[in-house]
Amino acid sequence: MSAWLKLVPSWTWWLLAVVLVAGVQQYRLITTQADLADTRAAWNEQLRLTAEANAAVILKQQADRLALEGRLADLDTQSTQELSDALAENDRLRTLYGAADDERRRLRIEVRVARADATVSATTGPGSLGDATSVELSAAAGSAVWDIRGGMISDRAKLEYLQEWARAVRAGE
Repeated sequence: MSAWLKLVPSWTWWLLAVVLVAGVQQYRLITTQADLADTRAAWNEQLRLTAEANAAVILKQQADRLALEGRLADLDTQSTQELSDALAENDRLRTLYGAADDERRRLRIEVRVARADATVSATTGPGSLGDATSVELSAAAGSAVWDIRGGMISDRAKLEYLQEWARAVRAGE
């Protein structure tokens, strides 16, 4: 058998060695590509799961935002209606006051004045509340009272609306 091996030219041995090395390299390349394909598949699966989780979070955030916007819209509608009703009541009272005769048009306010304020005396002592008395306002002052009352109603309603709005936004976070 050794004689037969001597008959094979040396370049054939070199060719056989190159083919063998190329085959081993090809096998390593194929297994590396298969491992890479498995790694890519696992990576793609992880990306898909991450994307689905992110999409679920985004959908929940959108639903929460829409619910918050709905609550704020309801609050806005309710507050606007309450303000409108209160201002309409103030206007009704102003009209009722304006249409009254001179005697009824006078706006009277009942006040309690401390006795020390009612009478100035040389002696100083503890003041006490006296009897209630009424103060009569002029027609212009009486009209201004309705304006002030309307402003107070409006300001109070706006403040309550903003407080509720802040609570709703805070609860929606």
